Amino acid sequence: MFALEGISVLDFCRNAPGMFCTMVLGDLGADVLMVERPMTGDRADYERVVSGIDGPEAERRHATFNALQRNKRSLALNLKEPEALEIVYSLVETADVVVEGFRPGVMDRLGVGYRKVSEINPGVVYCSVSGYGQDGPYAALAGHDINYISFAGALGLIGTSEQEPPAIPMNLLADYAGGGLCGAIGILAALMAREKTGKGQYVDIAMTEGVLYMMAGMVSEFLNRGVPPVRGAERLNGGAPYYNVYRTKDGKYLSIAAIEPWFWENLCRALGRDDLIPSQLVRGEQSEEIVKFLRQTFLTRTRDEWFELLKDANISVGKVYELEEVLTDPHLTQRGMVVEVDAPDLPGGKVYQVGIPLHLSETPGQVRQVGSVTGQHTEEILVGLNYDRSQVEDLRRREVIQ
Repeated sequence: MFALEGISVLDFCRNAPGMFCTMVLGDLGADVLMVERPMTGDRADYERVVSGIDGPEAERRHATFNALQRNKRSLALNLKEPEALEIVYSLVETADVVVEGFRPGVMDRLGVGYRKVSEINPGVVYCSVSGYGQDGPYAALAGHDINYISFAGALGLIGTSEQEPPAIPMNLLADYAGGGLCGAIGILAALMAREKTGKGQYVDIAMTEGVLYMMAGMVSEFLNRGVPPVRGAERLNGGAPYYNVYRTKDGKYLSIAAIEPWFWENLCRALGRDDLIPSQLVRGEQSEEIVKFLRQTFLTRTRDEWFELLKDANISVGKVYELEEVLTDPHLTQRGMVVEVDAPDLPGGKVYQVGIPLHLSETPGQVRQVGSVTGQHTEEILVGLNYDRSQVEDLRRREVIQ
């Protein structure tokens, strides 16, 4: 049994935030059906240029490796056609969850907004994942991760100093955490509430707000002290010798996080500098001298040599990995964070994907299938809705479906 077994999800998402949200639900056992645009016309041109998907083989390979599409089936509909909407409305009748990732108003214009969907199924949990939410001055503003973390105040704190521009992180903070994870949490909470009330509800997730929410501790400290944090100067963003990254002899990097006094003491002893133990919190020139010493010292050994030397000395230390190193790390592989998945359509019949970090003892998640190509299950879904083969072929011929 899976934790979300029996929960059906209609996924109208096109981009990473919503797709990651529904991936989480699918990994935990929900039956996720992607309602996609047909892979024709403008969409085919876009995918060919941006994703390199050019032809059926490339699409199959992309879907197989794409974790955001796993544990999902695909129904391809042209929602501008009334008959396609009728298919969606039939699916809505028994759906538990609907997830979409467009700007406000798009789903209403397509005829599948919350008001219409909840009229058909009052018990549905309808989640919208957008950049700025469904109302407010920025609601209709276009954006991506870098814009959302800008408005949330996170981007301005990432980087080496106020004299240098902010460092641009990958799109993890807003897209995946502020949008995808917050969306999944909101949906799960709404499903729990429905168990008590019998009613569905609307879940409005704004990625900008999700990022700000994750900054709760920092915001609280600012409101308490009245002193704004500074890029590259705070103890947790590069301004402290004891919480930093250091280049090693082989050109790689080691991360040190000796925040607690005992970790700092252990680090100083391991490096033969007991005299620095009282100086953990010094600022100014003294801090710069400690940083200089640490930089010079860590350049004397390779990253892995330093890790082996320090890991058993009760010191917060880590190797700064390249991505390929992550996938072969013995701890992460033992914990199931790299999983082998059946891929019958590819040579070798197997692919590797990132695992599931939600370790439930009684109802663990599972990667049950690789991603589906656009429209892979269209006929199966329609037959399940009592369409006969001739009707399906007619809809396909008129490009209502793919």
